Amino acid sequence: MRLLIKNGEIVTAAERYVADLYCENETITRIGRGLEAPKGATVIDAQGKHVFPGFIDPHVHIHLPFMGTLAKDTYETASKAALVGGTTTLIEMVCPNRNDPVLESYELWLGKAEGKSACDFTFHMGVSRFDAKTESELKQIVKAGISSFKIFLAYKNFFGVTDHELFHVMRLAKKLGVIVTAHCENADLVFELQQRLLHEGKTEPKWHYWSRPPSVEAEGVHHLATFAQMHDTHVYVVHTSCEEALRVAIRAKERGVKIWVETLVQYLTLDMRDAERAKFEGAK
Repeated sequence: MRLLIKNGEIVTAAERYVADLYCENETITRIGRGLEAPKGATVIDAQGKHVFPGFIDPHVHIHLPFMGTLAKDTYETASKAALVGGTTTLIEMVCPNRNDPVLESYELWLGKAEGKSACDFTFHMGVSRFDAKTESELKQIVKAGISSFKIFLAYKNFFGVTDHELFHVMRLAKKLGVIVTAHCENADLVFELQQRLLHEGKTEPKWHYWSRPPSVEAEGVHHLATFAQMHDTHVYVVHTSCEEALRVAIRAKERGVKIWVETLVQYLTLDMRDAERAKFEGAK
């Protein structure tokens, strides 16, 4: 395929300038002013528009069986929505629970994407338990091309891993050269705080914050960093939501832990007041 995009404002990490951009076989081969279109090329006039690299969204849920519910999207709908927003590659979380076979789960998620996605995709492979069979199957999954795991330090007895399992996931990830992404909370602290709130009759959406305050997320990040440092494993904290957790990650990085974080747009635009809206509006 030959494609010439003319007159657009090209946006890179370091520059913005108006030029033409020529692609052949899905690879940019020339950038310049006044490029001529080769025979058979598709030409797009992008005057007044921005031309930038496709985004990679590293945290996506499409097929999501979760606590008796399923996400509404399919790969047909989600991948088209991604492209409309400028995302050309997505990384979906494969999230088996503790009772699901690991390799079968990977194949299930893969089957929902292959031949259906309008954009490029890959996966973070969820690890919700760790034993000899899991280790063997994870090695097969990495050999198939997956380069990251996903763990939960929350949802005890459902998605969450024990400290014993966490230690061995970190060991295997280092051995295989993959990164471990993690949902960082403290499952036991969340449970105890939930029980206290339920006992006090505090069940409105506004109390969700108090069932896992910032100190709980910060403790989860510290926990992850401690185990990562033992094996020199690369780790990535998903959906960082508060300053306290970020500061813990920064301190870990300063002492040599190979740690990265992401945040999500809602944590930059919403706060507790949104959860405190009357009736059930706060849950939305």
